[in-house]
Amino acid sequence: MEYKFDRDVHVERERNNCFVTDISSDWNIVAPHGGYLMAIAANALLESTGFKFPLSMTAYYHRPTLPGKAVLLVDKVIENKRLVTAKIALLQNNIEVISFIGTFTGENAFKGLTIIQKQPVLPDPNTCIEYPRPQYPFFNQIKLCVPSAQFSWVDGDRGRETCFSGYFSFQDKRPLDGLAVLLLADASPPPVLRHTGPVQWVPTIEMSVQVRSIPSGTRLGFLSNTNFVTNGLTETDVELWSEKGEIVAIGRQLAVIRKSIRSSE
Repeated sequence: MEYKFDRDVHVERERNNCFVTDISSDWNIVAPHGGYLMAIAANALLESTGFKFPLSMTAYYHRPTLPGKAVLLVDKVIENKRLVTAKIALLQNNIEVISFIGTFTGENAFKGLTIIQKQPVLPDPNTCIEYPRPQYPFFNQIKLCVPSAQFSWVDGDRGRETCFSGYFSFQDKRPLDGLAVLLLADASPPPVLRHTGPVQWVPTIEMSVQVRSIPSGTRLGFLSNTNFVTNGLTETDVELWSEKGEIVAIGRQLAVIRKSIRSSE
């Protein structure tokens, strides 16, 4: 079965390490979702090499990206028996709008010491409800479930909490893999919204994701948190956990808080 996500991250090799893609508006949150765009870039790197597992991806978002045609240029920096690292430029109208650096590896390429200093404190799935923001196309594709108390900011009930916790899955129940992990590492609403209330947009400047394991199944638990907001800049730290209690990915991004919707009315 071909899932929508696979169709929408598809890349076509045009020549050597040049690929073309068609960015879908079905993954928009105001603009095309940053994790979705990262998954497209990762897919171009995947198609350029024999390595199949993302180890690390970093993105620098220079300009707003639009749905429609885009070109991806893959420039390998190093490739050996264990991993490949490359720069990936995403261009629209001959302008580089996003710069990526990605590292892929092989299955079981890294083995050794394992220390887990913390365990996730995730909510009971039975107490979680689906995120009620269907006006964003992204949430027609991704199911986000969190405790109802974490939705109070939507109605203007602002508090001091700047965290979310819950579960992600695809609406069509697509199985998880490395590309899905990159997408879902950016799928949490910005935790700062629980303090600020609704804002027009929280565009990402930079995002990094480290993948520690490839999960099975169709659902991931997540924890997202913001500790520092300075001069309108905010970070989001994300942990993704498998249903078996294994750490799947760690992410961090830097974003800008735009003007409050309520204050602009």
